[in-house]
Amino acid sequence: MKIKDRFLLNKSFIMSAVAIILPIALQNVINYGVNLMDSVMLGQLGDVAISAANLGGQPFFLLTMFGFGIASGANVMIAQYWGKNDLVHIRRIMGLAIRLVFFVSLLFTAVCIAVPRQIMSLFTSNPATIESAADYLWIISIGYVFYSLSNCYMTSLRAVERVGVSMVIYGISFFINVAVNYVFIFGKFGAPALGVKGAAIGTVVARVSEFVMSLIYMYAFDKRSGFRIKDVFSKSGDILKPFMKTSLPVVGNELLWGFGTVMITLIISNLSNDFIAAGSIATVVNQLALVGIMGVSNAAAVLTGKTVGEGDKERVQKVADTMLLFSVAVGIFGSALLFALRGTILSIYDISAGAKEITSQLIIILASLQLVLAVDITCIVGVLRGGGDTRFAFILDVGTVYLLALPLGAIAGFVLNFPAWAVYLILRCDTFVKAVLGLIRVARGKWQRDVTVGEKEEAVVPQEQA
Repeated sequence: MKIKDRFLLNKSFIMSAVAIILPIALQNVINYGVNLMDSVMLGQLGDVAISAANLGGQPFFLLTMFGFGIASGANVMIAQYWGKNDLVHIRRIMGLAIRLVFFVSLLFTAVCIAVPRQIMSLFTSNPATIESAADYLWIISIGYVFYSLSNCYMTSLRAVERVGVSMVIYGISFFINVAVNYVFIFGKFGAPALGVKGAAIGTVVARVSEFVMSLIYMYAFDKRSGFRIKDVFSKSGDILKPFMKTSLPVVGNELLWGFGTVMITLIISNLSNDFIAAGSIATVVNQLALVGIMGVSNAAAVLTGKTVGEGDKERVQKVADTMLLFSVAVGIFGSALLFALRGTILSIYDISAGAKEITSQLIIILASLQLVLAVDITCIVGVLRGGGDTRFAFILDVGTVYLLALPLGAIAGFVLNFPAWAVYLILRCDTFVKAVLGLIRVARGKWQRDVTVGEKEEAVVPQEQA
């Protein structure tokens, strides 16, 4: 088969993909930039401060996995309804997703405020780290509900190819977060120097600002989806069963994968304090390197889902192949970027020599993995989910973590006493398996599933022209 027959390399498709990839990538840069600024600012206070913020952020990480799972599951259906131009079903799905994330985020908040020290004691036995992390956790949990509601709404807008709004909102909240962090971490302009607590306050203020800006956009500017708060209370009707069938594997995928990642953090945090600090820095750095990959994978999910909804199976396969081609290019770029910036990254952190050495080793490993990660993530989060094959994506993503990465990592760290870099590499071994099996699944073409239900319903709000 000729290249032009296998891939969609025409200007129209490339521009459609780039119009989604770039705003999502920039949004992720902003989001992870917040984490980086927290990491850099707290890094000036020593290893305990940076480790405390990392460990205190683990419950939030699990919450984001749940929220991302719900929103991603919803987006599988939303994108396909978008291909059918059915806004009524789209708004009902958005409302159902937002209801779910509200109740779960409320539960997370209650637990984290009630028993923060008990939660943090699961990750480390260091009294100073536990105390500091617990202080960080109970404050930051106040922002959980605000984040979950606004993030679910803005993530849902991606499926209708409206991605710029989240970039703008997160861009504004980034500056709010950094400014409040600076004031309260270091005690500027007459404010108390609160250290780790100050970082938590900055995050909460930013989350509230995102929620307020989302409401403003919803009522003043959102003509594409027409979603309003009243849609949260609309009856689920015929969409509940297909929604749960489509979304539950994605939610389970994200939660179990997220819990597996937390377990990886548990393994790392029990090896040494240097490893905790190094792992925290490496994670933030890797998130920044992944922004392009996440942009491609999200674009793949939207464009694949939309094309499935339009009913053109041959074009769906071409969309998938083209987005995987994009992922290879972005993965190579991410690898080169990490290798080039490794020295600069290490120079901005005031951490112990041992932690700095381990951080350098971990960044090299992450740089080497970028290409494989790009294919892995685009296959699972992008093509397979967008095509409605959420069950296989769940089995592949979660199975490899629990059957390979976690047991092998635990043996390497606690039984064989491998060096830190070797343990970390083994904990990421699932990536290789997922990339290979994901490519095989996509190539066979049996992953295309129309998950929409019922006849098209006429929208109350006229659709904005794309």
